[in-house]
Amino acid sequence: MVVSYREETFVVIELGSHTTKAIVDTTDINKLPTVVLATRAGILKQENAGASTPSVETKAAAGEHKETDESAITPSSPKPKDEQMDIDVSDTVKIASSSAEILPSKEAINMSALVDTQKDNSASSAKEGDQDGNEVSYAFGSALEAASNDMLESTIDIIVDGFVKDWDALSAFLRYLITKELGIRISSNISPIMFSVPPLWPKTDLESLTQIAFEHLNAPTIVISEQPLAAIYGNGEVTGLVVDFGHAMTTITPIVDSCIQSSAIVQTPVSGAAVTKYLHRILQGDITVSSQFESGQVPIEFADALKESGLCRLQISPGNMEEDNGGASAEPPIFEFDGKKYKLNRTILHQTPEILVNPTEPGAMRLTSLMQQAVLSCDPDKRAALWEHIHIVGGSSRFAGLKEYVQSELETTVLPTSNIFAISQTREIKFASLPEYFVGWRNHDHWAGFLGACIMAKIVMNDTKHNISKTEYNDSGPSIVHTKSS
Repeated sequence: MVVSYREETFVVIELGSHTTKAIVDTTDINKLPTVVLATRAGILKQENAGASTPSVETKAAAGEHKETDESAITPSSPKPKDEQMDIDVSDTVKIASSSAEILPSKEAINMSALVDTQKDNSASSAKEGDQDGNEVSYAFGSALEAASNDMLESTIDIIVDGFVKDWDALSAFLRYLITKELGIRISSNISPIMFSVPPLWPKTDLESLTQIAFEHLNAPTIVISEQPLAAIYGNGEVTGLVVDFGHAMTTITPIVDSCIQSSAIVQTPVSGAAVTKYLHRILQGDITVSSQFESGQVPIEFADALKESGLCRLQISPGNMEEDNGGASAEPPIFEFDGKKYKLNRTILHQTPEILVNPTEPGAMRLTSLMQQAVLSCDPDKRAALWEHIHIVGGSSRFAGLKEYVQSELETTVLPTSNIFAISQTREIKFASLPEYFVGWRNHDHWAGFLGACIMAKIVMNDTKHNISKTEYNDSGPSIVHTKSS
């Protein structure tokens, strides 16, 4: 029997190295993601984890987890210790009140979030423990921000360079996201999930995500798609060259007729994190900036906030820079950080984002050269279409002047100098953008991938050719992901 799901139950999750975005209900496609969460986990010290959850463990032992649907577990797999546990408001108040005696006020206020995180994570305590059998408790989101250093054993990046570093942490992270951020009860989950993942994931990683979705999230149906494909769908096209400026990696992906050319994908570590480090270094080296700090040291948070402020922009030529500066007598730009105003060197603001296109690291290739490498790896008759549909997405794509800078370089290196064109020759360089009818997404072109994932969910979530049902998972196991999904 084919089951049809309503769009208001659809969940879309885009996994990223820096942040994870999510939304429930794709009925209105003009809605931005309702959850943007750092893809990080804090591992709590055992004394803090154990001291704050006794009542939760007691309630779980009383049989709260028995509501879990048996079909969420494959016959050959052991049933997780707990699929979902809830805590009454009265329990939360008691725990938060008892913790307030030993925590600062800010942490006491957020203690309930911390406890809820630990409680939801206890479902996998058996496998998320060390060799001595000790549980590993995690904190995410606001609970992680509220936790003091003496409460944390360490913090980890769950996804590094586009690949999952800690699967136990990812499982706990997704349960937190589903239950606490999206408000879905795992034991009675009726929400199909669209996962948008970075490209080049190995088969074993796709299988692991599939297993987590069905066994830990109790998803009734899932679809897994790669982010470059979602990006071109968000821009309303099926062919193009996707340049995704991620946090730790910039990925260039050619796509032809909705088919990712995996052998032609090119990656470089020159990305958002590299821009922050470079900006921090040159700010520290500028005495006019560093002297404005009492310690003489520019904090890395200052550089990151400045990068995100919109003050940094690329200039095609020195002439344009002088015009933008308003002449030599123009006042230096002012940037406010932590309630204090700082005077900046305008040259630094223009110099910083340029490393995305022209890296300063020895041996690093220019962005346009990497784009050419990716396109030249495709069939000759497809190359012109790729150059005419360039999709620039990701956080660092928001730098003003980036598209114009890249286009100026490509026009001098890619376009032929002759006026006589062959059929397969490139005649012009074009950049794609979000369709104007997506009014809710204006000024959010860098999130085209998430919009595309929402569009894909509306189209394929109820399509048995693409989705993976729980029944199919139980029959075939995690390997079913290689024969289905987008």
